[in-house]
Amino acid sequence: MNKIKVLIADDIEETRNVIKKILKLDKENIEVVGEADNGEEVFKIIPKVKPDVVLMDINMPVLNGLEATEKITTEYPSVMVIIMSVQAESEYLKKAMFHGAKEYIIKPFNYNTLIETITTTYEKCRERQVKLTGSAEKVKDAKTIAFFSSKGGVGKSVLAVNTAIVLSKESDKKVLLMDMDLQFGDISMLVNKYNEKTILDAVEDGQIDSYENIKPYLYKYNNNLDIFFAPQKPEAAEYITKETIEKIMKDVRKEYDVIVVDTGINFNDSTLYILDMAQKILMVSTMEIMALKNTKLGLKVMESVGYDKDKVKLVINRFNVKYGINKKEVEEAFKDGVFAFIPDEEKTVIVSVNKGIPLCHDDKYYKLKVGKALDEMCKSLIKAF
Repeated sequence: MNKIKVLIADDIEETRNVIKKILKLDKENIEVVGEADNGEEVFKIIPKVKPDVVLMDINMPVLNGLEATEKITTEYPSVMVIIMSVQAESEYLKKAMFHGAKEYIIKPFNYNTLIETITTTYEKCRERQVKLTGSAEKVKDAKTIAFFSSKGGVGKSVLAVNTAIVLSKESDKKVLLMDMDLQFGDISMLVNKYNEKTILDAVEDGQIDSYENIKPYLYKYNNNLDIFFAPQKPEAAEYITKETIEKIMKDVRKEYDVIVVDTGINFNDSTLYILDMAQKILMVSTMEIMALKNTKLGLKVMESVGYDKDKVKLVINRFNVKYGINKKEVEEAFKDGVFAFIPDEEKTVIVSVNKGIPLCHDDKYYKLKVGKALDEMCKSLIKAF
């Protein structure tokens, strides 16, 4: 094994000297290539000394250890950061992992603890990097489809679930379905898996720094479809920030062909981030006059933030001319056109929802009008990419 190049970052010179003495005892395997007394200096030194590992104190001046770690892992992903701290609480560990640290070590530490932590972390992460490099030709860049509505109760989540299933089966795409309605997500109930792990579990466990860490928190629906469930309690949404979602999306988009996102119905920061990055937004409405009115307003908001008609597609769910509004009137109200009309089969859909068995779970959906419409919509989506 080549020597592991280590950069020591601690604002106390005495501590840096102690660490250097410890590491020099294993000079055959470890080489100290530099040291820094503040977080900003660490970031500047890295391109000069090219370390494999940065030993980073959590409480650094100028740029604290967590901020410096996040900056390093973003700009220099091959550099592994090990956080040092006198705090042993799990909350500090979670914060360190959240910001991209590969390991966490408690001060004061002895020779064996420090050396083993560095070598084990280096070997584990280097092995993962080699695997990723070796399979570079398999790296994906997922297309993202966001389901959005300006009003609840229009069947947005039902469409998102069944669209993800159809895409995973019919187009043989590797698909991730994400429930990003963080307060009132229904995806887990729609597939009858209410007690599975959720995005909140991954965040609380500090396991969102890589796809490999996120993977155990995904529910495998079929060979080509994984699902990331929303938290079970509305108040949990406050712990999942836009920055959290950005980290997760960055990790998962390289592993899938398509990511289907069921969003919340408000234009909050997290939802806007999803809408910004999505290649297609399916705005879902029904034939109710209030739903159509809110959809019109929602489309104006999207137009105001720069989304064009190629990105935003209108889907009319539960289409039925018996509700007092006909197809022509809807098309006249929305000059950019309607991407798909999904017919109203109320009884069939309600039974599906109540049983937690999606309409498109098996091939019988071909016999349903709603199933055929969903299949056609999915084919149009694939062509649109």
